[in-house]
Order: sequence, then C-alpha cells, then structure tokens
Amino acid sequence: MLQFADIVAKGGELYRDATLYPLPGAFYFLALIFKFFEPSILLSRWIVVVQFTLFVTLLFAYLRHLVTPLYAAIGVGLLLLYRIWAFPHWHFYSYSTTALLVLFGSMMLMLRFFETGNRRMLGWSGLLVGLGILCKQDYGAAALLALSVTLAVYAYSHPSQERRPLLALYVWLLLPAALVGAATGMHFLRQGLLSDLIQFTVLNHLVGMATFEYSSFPPLLPLFVQDPLLRSELGVLTYLPGIIFTVDLEAFRKLFVYTDTAVYDTVLKVFFYGPYLLLLSGALHLWRGRSGLAEAQGRHRFLRELVLFSFAAALIVLISLNKPQDYLHLAVLYWPLLCLGTVYAQTLLRGRRTLGWVLAAVLVLPAGLAIGYTSRLAWRLRTIHSEHLSDKRAGIYVTPSEARMLRGVVDYVRANSTPDETVAVMPYFPIVNFLSDRRGPHRSSYIVWPFPELSDRDRRISDAMEAKKTSIVIYNFTQFISFPPFEEYAPELFSYLVEHFEIDRIYTYDAWGYKLASLRRTTGAPDGQPLLGTDASRGFLRLEEEGSPSRAVPPWERSQYLAPDRWPFRPVLALRPTAGQGRTVLSVPLEVVPGAHLRSAVTVNPRYWFEVPKSWVRFTLEVEADGDREVLFSRTLDPTVVFADRGWFPIDVSLDGYAGRSVLLEFSTACEGPVGEKPLMAGWAVPRIVVPAMRRSDPGGPA
Repeated sequence: MLQFADIVAKGGELYRDATLYPLPGAFYFLALIFKFFEPSILLSRWIVVVQFTLFVTLLFAYLRHLVTPLYAAIGVGLLLLYRIWAFPHWHFYSYSTTALLVLFGSMMLMLRFFETGNRRMLGWSGLLVGLGILCKQDYGAAALLALSVTLAVYAYSHPSQERRPLLALYVWLLLPAALVGAATGMHFLRQGLLSDLIQFTVLNHLVGMATFEYSSFPPLLPLFVQDPLLRSELGVLTYLPGIIFTVDLEAFRKLFVYTDTAVYDTVLKVFFYGPYLLLLSGALHLWRGRSGLAEAQGRHRFLRELVLFSFAAALIVLISLNKPQDYLHLAVLYWPLLCLGTVYAQTLLRGRRTLGWVLAAVLVLPAGLAIGYTSRLAWRLRTIHSEHLSDKRAGIYVTPSEARMLRGVVDYVRANSTPDETVAVMPYFPIVNFLSDRRGPHRSSYIVWPFPELSDRDRRISDAMEAKKTSIVIYNFTQFISFPPFEEYAPELFSYLVEHFEIDRIYTYDAWGYKLASLRRTTGAPDGQPLLGTDASRGFLRLEEEGSPSRAVPPWERSQYLAPDRWPFRPVLALRPTAGQGRTVLSVPLEVVPGAHLRSAVTVNPRYWFEVPKSWVRFTLEVEADGDREVLFSRTLDPTVVFADRGWFPIDVSLDGYAGRSVLLEFSTACEGPVGEKPLMAGWAVPRIVVPAMRRSDPGGPA
C-alpha cells in the first residue's frame, strides 16, 4: 500500500501505474498524508495508531448507550485483545481497517439521525458509506445492506401518521454515496482508466473466485479431536493466528495443550463457526425484543443493536460467500461480534447475580490465561523486533535478520540503479520499491498474482522491462504456500528471467524467514556448448543403492530421475538424489579437445532451502579415463541449517590433462535420507564445454 500511495503522491495514477484489486480510497488518503509529510513506514504506523484509537473511542461511545460502564469497559478490553489477535491488521496500514473505521463512522451518524431526525446526519452517513466503499468495495456493500435494513425498520416502526417515506430516506442515504461513486468514475473516465478500474476491482475478482482454488474454512468435524488438516504445513499457514506464527510458533507447538490435547483444534473451529451461533442467538434476541419499537426510547435501543447486528451478519455472510476463507480475513471482522457478545452477556446476567458469580468463577482461569498469553505475544512482538531500521523511509523496528536483509537489498538497489531507473521486484515484495524509492517497470510487476489480471500480463511485463532497460530484479523466494510457485503460474515471465538474468547475491539470514536474491542482467550467450545437447536423452543413467548392485535406469523411468528444467535462474539438469549410501549417476562420454574446461554450477532448488525433516545433498563430478578415476568436484549442501549453502555454487574445471583422450564424465547426487529423494533437491546448471576457440556458443561443439 505504501508504494502505491507513494506513486499517487508523486503524480502517478492507480490502475495505470499500479495494478490493484481494491478501490483506491485508502490509497488516496495515504497519498494525501505523503504529500504533507515525508513518506515512511513509521508514518503509516502512526496513522494506524490514530485510526485504532478513534475506532475504540467510537465503539466505547456506542456501547455506553447499550450497556453499563462496567460492560463497556469489558468491551474495550476485548477490543484491545482483538487488536493483538487480528495481527497484522490494525498494526500495518490497510484498506480493510481504514474501510471498517469509515463504515463504523457511517453507522454512528445513522444512529444520530435516529435520535435527532436530522436528515443531514443521514446524508453524512451516506457520504461515509460511499467513502467506505471507495476503500473496500465488499465491506462497503455489507455496510450498505446493514444500514438499508436498519433504515427500513426505523421507518416502519413509527406509527403510520408519523412515518417518513422510506424512499425519501433512501435518497438521503444513497445519493451522497452515489455521488462519491460518480466522482470516482468520472475521474477515471477522464484518465481513460474506467474500464481498467471495473476490470481489476470487479470482473477479475469474480473470475478469480470462479477459477482459482482459494482456501476455505476448515470442516467443522471432527470437533473434539486433533485435526490433521489444522496441523499440516498448509493448515498452520492458513488457520493459525498470524501473531502466533510470527512470534511464538516453535514454543506454541511444544505446549501440552497443543501436543497432547485437542484444545487448539476445538478453539479454532469455534472461532470459525461460533459467529453463526452468536448471530442466530442475536436474531432471536432482536425478535423477542421487537416490542421495544413501539416507543421512542425502546426504538432507539433496538435500532442501535440492530445496526451492529446487521453489519456483523452482513460481514459474516460476505466471508462465507467470498474467498479466501482463512484466519487472517475472518479475524479482522470479529469486532462487531465482540461488541454484540458484550451486549448479550449483560442481557443474560441482568438480575441473575448467582449465575454471574458462577460464570465469573468458571471463566476467571481461562480468561486469565488468555490475557496472560496475549500479553506474552504482545511483548514478544516488541522484543523480537529489536533492531531499528533507521532509513528515512523506514523508521521502524524489525528482527535482526530482517534488518540485515532489507539493508542489503536496498543498498544493492541504490548502488546499482539511479532514481529514474526501474527495478522489478517479483513476484511480490513491493516494500523494496518503496524503501529504495524506485518504480517498477510495469503496473503489474509490483505484485504478480497467480490469477493474471491481464490475459497477456507476463509478456507485457517482459516487454516493459526490455523497453525500459530494467537491469535489476529483486526476486522473493518466500512465497505463499497456498499459491502455486511463481514458475508454474507465470511460466512465460519466469522463462524470460531465466534467459536474461542471473543471481548476483542472496539475502537469507535465518532458517525460515525471508529469502531474497538480487538478479543482474546477463550479456550475450553463455560460453561454449552444452555437454548433452538440447535434451537429457544422452548419457547413461544408473542407480547405486546400498546393499544392491548398480542398476541401469530404464528409459520409461528416466524422467523420474533426470529432467531438464528451468530453475531460479538457470537452465538445469535436475538429477534426483539417492539416499543412504547410494547415489544417482549420469555418465556422459566425451572426446576431450586441448584446452577444454567444463563449466556448471550446483544448487538445491530454493523451494527446499528450508525443509523439515531436512536432508543434505552431495554433488560429485568425476572423470574416468583408461580405468583411472579422478574426482573433479565435490560439494555437500545442507541449506536448511547452513544458510551459506543457499545459492548457486560454480564449477569450472580444466580437462586439459585428458586432451586427446576419450573419457567418461560422471555427475552424481546423493542425499542424507528419503526426504531428499526429490528432483528439486539437486540441480546441475546445464554443463557446458568451453575451449579457447569458442568462448561464446558456437555451432561446432564437443564431439
């Protein structure tokens, strides 16, 4: 968001200079702030602090009309806990939380209209609805539905002789919202971007929902036993609260309640499905209290509860029909449920002191544990992020490894580009563009999503990189596990990067944190000729397995062990390792000419730079001639625990000692355990034979 707002603040235009799916309201607001103050991450965090303070203040004022000061204070306490558990929402500037604040403001203005009858309050409420829709269209639609229902109940709850025409009330509500939409549409129409706005914010979302497999809520059953889905790698990333994943994952996984009980699984499923029960009980509560609509004081209380209930229900219906359905997208919508729960708790316990004391006794221990653990998470969030990122566009605290990574990447970009040059950051990590103050080469290059917003997106990005002579790419290996790998969903763009760029530096400083690389543009074709020609059919492939004689790999199994591929960022021969004391061996005959060198490189595919359980991989290059064998190269990589093993490791060995002789070159891979027996665990950059007379690719190659 910061990068896109910065583009607008500098005179750019959304949907022309940056592709995004939400409507532009929250971006414009941040851009306005950036026009008056130096853009920085710290500034955006202060905005969030102000937003949340205002949000809680408004909610306290709302609750005070429905509950006693004690229960209102409890509601505020729940909201403070909610802020921690909704992480990263209400910590980072977001169009979601900005929209929620604006839309709750519209609800408060409508309640003011109910109390005063002043239609200008209704008009202001409609204006904020329009602005809320402009920040996030689906939240805005939910709020508009909730307000419309509440307004209809308000109109028809009055005696017929006092009843105001509902149509006139809807005009007061909807006209200001429509004017916001019309002004926005007119602006983008004048820019020639209205069709792009509609495509990106409406049509693409609908098509993506229909064609892309987003995450869904976990199944309710089994409810009281450990659910393997929730404990899988994908389940942890999808359903575990983000604050735990960020600051306490390892310790949490060692807790008795996680390892030996189903408490974690049951609580998570209550979190996902509990709102439906709460809303059902709320609907029954409203139905039973509908008699309060007959007189003014009861009507105001009923409508105050109804508007929040309607918004909560609309948001839950929205996420039930919309996707992705995960912890992150549901947690931020929990605040109206917490407020309703506070109201219902007072209603339940009013006049039932004994029941209140019993519930207090039952809940005091779990509540204390919840508050204590939340406090631990908040404290760890502060202590883990212990290093100050002093760059003028940062100003925040991050983890030491993140600080080292960000400083390294930003320094590299600034040292190797000028402010008017473009830098591509792929597939998604636009904070680098913001911190380095560099634009991307194309509007779709900041975030390359699995669902292409343009049918020829990949080609457009590569064409823009050529036209603007983009010489630097920052590539983010840390990709969402719920998405396919970048090379699978953007194969054309990935192939372009492989053909035109190579890794210059790797930035990775902890086990499973961010892993980035800076790429530089290559010049010309590589030296020499491929040893194996254009495919991997040449050469003899065999397996040497512990306790068994060596066996040849039959042709129909060959592709399981050896396959040409494109890895970040070289063409490779993926040679699947063999575990134990065995190895997989590719033997290639060669007539060695004088001065010949063999060049290659080895790596573990970045997808497996962090893998649990882990496995090292050993690469060996040997030459056999006239019955004699010599090891030309050997290296063991263990990237899960040895961060220096993350990257490409070049091979350049002289074969001049075998000039004029027929030799057998043997490329072999072995691994520590069965988990390492994957093609992506061992890659040889396409081996090339280079002789002094053909430093660049030459039609004549090795015999």
